[in-house]
Amino acid sequence: MSTHHHVPKRWVFLMFLFLVTVLGIGIVRGESSIENYIKLRKTREIIGKTVKTLEEENQSLSQEVVKLKKSRSYAKKVLKDKYHLTDSNEHIEFFPE
Repeated sequence: MSTHHHVPKRWVFLMFLFLVTVLGIGIVRGESSIENYIKLRKTREIIGKTVKTLEEENQSLSQEVVKLKKSRSYAKKVLKDKYHLTDSNEHIEFFPE
């Protein structure tokens, strides 16, 4: 004797529709939504650009350190220009504008 139950096509269609709806809502509003994916991609792009900029800045600073170590006169010039340090026989005069 066979106890095979026939599932109505309408019920299968409704279950399928329900599952598609739940998945659709999850994709649009859930934790793994398309919106979050797009935000993460933009964040990744920004981080990539920031890393590149910092690597370039690091390279530039490394070159500056080499110049400062190699040339005493360059180091003195930087101290005067950036930090307004003077030799013992020099002084800085400020003029009102």
